[in-house]
Amino acid sequence: MLIDMELMTPPGRVVGALPLFRQLAQDIGLVEAINQTVRWDARQCHLSPGERLLVLVLDIIGGKSPLYRMVERWAVTDVPILAGAGRVAADFSDDSLGRALDKLVRAQPARVFGTVAAQAYVREGIALTAGHWDSTSCSLTGVYNGSDEADVHPAYGHSKDHRSDLKQLLLTLFVNAEGVPMWGTVESGNRSDKTLNGDMLDRLVEAMAPEQLAQLIYVADSALVTGPNLARLSTQAIAFVSRCPETFGVVAQVKTAAWAADDWIRIPPLAQRHDAAHYWASEQRGVIDDREYRLVVYRSDALDRKKSHTLDREIRRSRATMERAAQSLNQERFVCEADAHAAWSRWQAEWAGAWCSATTVIRSVEKQKRPGRPRQTPRPEDVSVSWCIDVSVGAVDAARRQRELERRQSFVLITTISSDRLTAADLLREYKSQTSVERHFHFVKDPWFVDGWFLKDVGRLEALGYVILLACLLYSLLERRVRRAHLPIPSPSRRMLKHPTGHEVIRHLESVQVVQDSRGTRHIALEPLLHPTFEAVCQALGMDETVYTVPPYLAPPKLPATEI
Repeated sequence: MLIDMELMTPPGRVVGALPLFRQLAQDIGLVEAINQTVRWDARQCHLSPGERLLVLVLDIIGGKSPLYRMVERWAVTDVPILAGAGRVAADFSDDSLGRALDKLVRAQPARVFGTVAAQAYVREGIALTAGHWDSTSCSLTGVYNGSDEADVHPAYGHSKDHRSDLKQLLLTLFVNAEGVPMWGTVESGNRSDKTLNGDMLDRLVEAMAPEQLAQLIYVADSALVTGPNLARLSTQAIAFVSRCPETFGVVAQVKTAAWAADDWIRIPPLAQRHDAAHYWASEQRGVIDDREYRLVVYRSDALDRKKSHTLDREIRRSRATMERAAQSLNQERFVCEADAHAAWSRWQAEWAGAWCSATTVIRSVEKQKRPGRPRQTPRPEDVSVSWCIDVSVGAVDAARRQRELERRQSFVLITTISSDRLTAADLLREYKSQTSVERHFHFVKDPWFVDGWFLKDVGRLEALGYVILLACLLYSLLERRVRRAHLPIPSPSRRMLKHPTGHEVIRHLESVQVVQDSRGTRHIALEPLLHPTFEAVCQALGMDETVYTVPPYLAPPKLPATEI
């Protein structure tokens, strides 16, 4: 039963949206899947590793706490509703949670995560026709002695946080078009996306049947396109979509051909906004390492405006610098004409790649040596002769500017998929869906969810990374359910959320409390303004109010199959 917070007499326990995530974890069998994969002894454990790791997952979604403050934080919430009947905050001390992390890291955590995700795909009826891969870096502070000996360790690498002074770990995700993770890994901070893409391709070949691979489209950014990765894709006949890097000479060739042919195909806007970009495409073919690929050149009006302004700004700055250099050269004097010509040659070589042309006049300058009035008939010894250079900066090379603008205004997608299967518009839409994985990295980097990795043991750091990936999995599943219900969610800001995100659901329900009356019956307490939002979210998720009022009963854990 919903009650107003103003009418509440007993103290309430803030639970927010976490009971919804707990129910979702129960629906996909998260605890059972972990317990069947992790090696542990049920006779010596008061709680199973799956239960403790679920508490860590819920804590991340609700706003991450350091392990040593978990008991303190969970003491002010309704533990039985979130963790199960009979559970108390003291069950989740830092020591017990640390031991659960130790068990996870010893059990090949990537396999554990893959097992949970695969089970979620089956129970939620999720299809995997196109998979999107990407990675992000998570910066760490502190000293990790001996960490280089571990398989996964903090290390210096290419920081996507722009913190090259800090060591880091890498998180990778492989998700479907709806953003639901299928695979995820935690990697050493010095790994490259180029080799990590290759590892992901090998994992796909190992885990999927040939007929599944034949239907899959692998989507990744330009780090995928390397010689070894293209060879892997060709050998395993995996269809892919990526952006072709400018380092391949074929990119310049197909761009030149596209602009020369000028037979662009107009593509409708991909977004529904009034200011959405309009795209044009040109179909081309190209050869890389003796293999022919479909290369589609794209340009958009948004890129036209942005790149034009950027290029003109660069040209203005370059011209101003060139004019200052010309003025400095004009002020120099040379003792002979040969020195002047040599100086002019050096200046030309220095500014050979300038946007503007330059013209010059090399002339002699006479100057009287003796002071006073010049003689009516000057003598040679009275005059000194020097040479100077008059440099004038000319106009911008319009043809070169146009060629550079065309290069910047366009990009190339590379694929092996024929136009019969994916048109140029479909190909672009598939690549733009890469945001489905990038949005999860906003979750990982949001201080609300992950404000810091308060661990020093390298193994536990790796395990915590997989717990964060499990939180991403639950977050994406909840978001998918809410969106697929196609029910508008009323917001207190007097608008309807037609395409709600998981973050919006968490934010709108963060003040939900559970109150127990004198008979021990639980009631839901929240502001009257939020009642319609709460009811709409529960309806979209296919859940009722009992997830907030009836603690789940957890049967005694079964002995895992791996126990000896």
